[in-house]
Amino acid sequence: MQPVPNSNPQSAPPGVTKVAPAAHEPETSSRGWLKWLAGVMIIAAAGAGLYLRQASAEQKKGAVAEVRTAKASAGSLSNTIRLTGSTGAERFAQLLAPQLRGSRSGFGRDSRSFSSSRSSNSTVTSRATGTSSGSAGGGGSTSVGADGSLSVSSTSGAQSSSRSSSAMRSATSRVSGSSASSASGGARSTGSSGGSSSMGSEGLGSTSSGLSGGSGGPGAIGAAGGGSTGGRGGGGGEFSLVLQDAAKPGAFVKKGDPVAEFDRQYMLTRLDDYRASVIQTEASFKKMQSELEVARKAHQQTIDAAKGDLDKAKLTMKTAPVMGAIETERAKLTLEEAQARYDQLLKEVKFMEQSLASETKNAQIELKQSQIEFRRAEANAERMVLKAPIDGMVVMQNMFRGSEFDQVKVGDQLFPGFPFMQVVDASSMVVNANVNQVDVERMRIGMKATVRFDAFPGLALPAKVYAIGTVAKSSRYRPDWIKEMAVVLKLEKMDPRVIPDLSVSVDVVVDEVENATLVPREAVQSGGAGSQPGEAFVWVRNGGAWDRRKVVVGVSNATTVSIQSGVRPGETVALETPPKMNLS
Repeated sequence: MQPVPNSNPQSAPPGVTKVAPAAHEPETSSRGWLKWLAGVMIIAAAGAGLYLRQASAEQKKGAVAEVRTAKASAGSLSNTIRLTGSTGAERFAQLLAPQLRGSRSGFGRDSRSFSSSRSSNSTVTSRATGTSSGSAGGGGSTSVGADGSLSVSSTSGAQSSSRSSSAMRSATSRVSGSSASSASGGARSTGSSGGSSSMGSEGLGSTSSGLSGGSGGPGAIGAAGGGSTGGRGGGGGEFSLVLQDAAKPGAFVKKGDPVAEFDRQYMLTRLDDYRASVIQTEASFKKMQSELEVARKAHQQTIDAAKGDLDKAKLTMKTAPVMGAIETERAKLTLEEAQARYDQLLKEVKFMEQSLASETKNAQIELKQSQIEFRRAEANAERMVLKAPIDGMVVMQNMFRGSEFDQVKVGDQLFPGFPFMQVVDASSMVVNANVNQVDVERMRIGMKATVRFDAFPGLALPAKVYAIGTVAKSSRYRPDWIKEMAVVLKLEKMDPRVIPDLSVSVDVVVDEVENATLVPREAVQSGGAGSQPGEAFVWVRNGGAWDRRKVVVGVSNATTVSIQSGVRPGETVALETPPKMNLS
């Protein structure tokens, strides 16, 4: 609002001079308006230019920012295959539940008493007057006849046992008869009746009933549940395998240290029985040999007596001219009888020796069997105490205890041959892993690897491929058409925390390059207009534009690619195709 001029001159404030307005000049007003218009136009032009410049810069800046980029770097790159597996020992000893040997029937466990069981009654008559003779059997009797003749009866033999053989009795128990020869003016005769058969009571020879398995002999070796194979239980607990003591899992033992012991109470009792049986059987065998020698001597004495009767009959026949017809005929019959008896006894010597040899052989077999069973029981008792075959750490194996799958513990009953413990050399460990059949072709023995442990996240140890399987197998939890192959890797560096059966992951280095130019895998593209099939290229930033460069790709993995030529370290590459307005 313009101030209203005061018309009263007296009302004007003091010191203020009133100036009258100048008259308006038209030429001066027109020039000012032109200047104002020119200034406005200049300002508008400058603003428009500035706006266009900022818009262009913002457009270019926005176009570059829309492309994701990464810088090429220099370094090492490796292509790996990931495996899973578990640790194990390269050198270990597997301990098995022992196989116990021996007869289950207990044959030969009790002492055996061997005896010739002979009742050899040999009657020998002689014309010796005033003389006496003893029998060779260790027991006998002498008698003097009315005519002064001396009769000697010898009885050898003696104790009966379960192994008495009728064939032995038939071969050695001879009932001999002798006829008296006549002296001057008289005839005397003595005789005994009886007979024997060298074929035995069964008609199968003198040794048939005494053989192993015969009617009078022992059972066949290993029969009646015997045999020589171990088993679980049986034998009244003698062959049961109950783990009585064992080293603690994870304990370190030296070679030769006891690491496990099974309950040996019954087996030690069995061992004592067989030890006593062997001692008594050996003594009985020696006694039987003495008795057989006595029987042999007694039979020889019988032969000598028959030879004396024959000689006597021959002397009697020399007196035939002075004897009557009847006496002469009797003397002839006596001579024939003495000759036949003597010949028979001589023929029986061969059968006698065979009979004695067979009985000795049977006794030797039984004695040897008792000795074998004793050695078996001794070996079983030793097998039931297991010692560490190598230096290492004790690792218990797993077993089913009812429906529970758990480690073997003291008190468990095991069956023969069951692997219940390992002694592992912890200084040399391996990794047992599986690789898919698609990747196994790329793997070679000696390739480097890195092993990481699930139990120790910060632990990583170097390893090398030690062995590769040649036969594919199906995984337990995968379909049948997915095949895997076993791979063994050996750890090159050890750590005290590494023990068997730890789960691990392994990165096997298939390809590796040093000091290479590395770019992300998504920066490398192929195909497109103007590209050859299989040709690779990247977009490299050149100022505000992108250059397309052909590259040679080297080693690559799932995230990174090594560039042999086309890109230098430090250059910026596009991770996607830039807009066309920014392409150079």
